[in-house]
Amino acid sequence: MSGDRPVKWWPRWRPRVENDVGLSIILAIQVVVFFIVAPLAAMNLVSAQLTEGLRFGLAAVTILLVTRRTAIRWAVAAAFAVTLVATIHWHLGQTAVAIGVARGLATLGFDLVVAGIVAVATFRPGRVTVHRIMGAVIVYLYIGLIFAAIYRLLLPFLTPNFAGIPPGSRAEFSSLLYFSLGALTTGGSGDIVALHPVLRSLSSLESVIGQLFPATLLARLVSLHGTTRRQTSQEKP
Repeated sequence: MSGDRPVKWWPRWRPRVENDVGLSIILAIQVVVFFIVAPLAAMNLVSAQLTEGLRFGLAAVTILLVTRRTAIRWAVAAAFAVTLVATIHWHLGQTAVAIGVARGLATLGFDLVVAGIVAVATFRPGRVTVHRIMGAVIVYLYIGLIFAAIYRLLLPFLTPNFAGIPPGSRAEFSSLLYFSLGALTTGGSGDIVALHPVLRSLSSLESVIGQLFPATLLARLVSLHGTTRRQTSQEKP
């Protein structure tokens, strides 16, 4: 009887543990990209290959650990491949507006797919663990990254766009990410200002989402985690 026991519970236990650990790994990669690689890349201290390598790691973790559906795995892989090809064309000097737009759309699509997968894994029914709370933090940070990608995608088509960002500089995306996180968390960065009405509207929308997300979804997960821990402690002899 005892020899048959692992066969019954292992298939159900392993996917949940891998999903939870995968969320924490994604958060670690995301923090490195946001707060270490992005500013170093803006100062020309790291190569673009490092950024793409971290994005590959993010795609690999999402494909292998977080999602179990073959179609979604292929969607993540395809989105990353398109992003990589567009980035290679960009760095080879093919800087036409069409290439830039294709790269921006591919990157945005990749971020949306990964954020959606993480959101499903985070807010699925079941026991709320610390890893799933980390998943909610990932989704929150991804909101800032997605809005930064949208701002970058709209730059060639909106004039004037931002005050405080030198056009065409390597630090452009790092500055947009800084502005986006400022809008998401505090309502604005101060030294970078959106000038176009469309960009102002997007910034206002991001600020609203940034205020509501921690107060509703994230707080709910933390509350459920506390309830689960209390129930577990009460069940112990």
